[in-house]
Amino acid sequence: MASKKGKDEDVDEEEEEGGGKGGKLKFVVIGLVALGAIYNFVLKPAPEETEMLAEPMEVELIEGEIFQMEEMVLNLEDPDVGYLRIGLAVVLEEGILAADFEMESAIARDVAVTFLSAQSVEDLRSAAGKVEIKKELSMLMREAYDDEKVIRVLFTGLVMQ
Repeated sequence: MASKKGKDEDVDEEEEEGGGKGGKLKFVVIGLVALGAIYNFVLKPAPEETEMLAEPMEVELIEGEIFQMEEMVLNLEDPDVGYLRIGLAVVLEEGILAADFEMESAIARDVAVTFLSAQSVEDLRSAAGKVEIKKELSMLMREAYDDEKVIRVLFTGLVMQ
């Protein structure tokens, strides 16, 4: 029994010194907990920042003034139709003055000419086709102005011959 007691005393001495398996495991666990706390309180990004990165915020656009463009005459891609005469107006964001936009309207005309001259007669004749063309043209116009200034495009006149 004396030998058992000696072995138990040896194990107790190792644990007290931190040299046994139990002592090393405690240090590892404490170290992991400390690293987790440091990450959680110092390194981890705030929840608001994470949400902002995950989902782009949608800004409600408020319509402002309307800029009336000069009427345009375009050749269509369809050989059976001679030309398209179209009037366009651009709905601007609130705070953008039509008088100021006039100086930049060449960009809008360029986008309209490029896009509309590539359209077919069938698309321009149907009501659904006109709606789709206005949506696409509005999107292209907005992109041309870096998603600013222009909200949408209106057709103010359309004649094909």
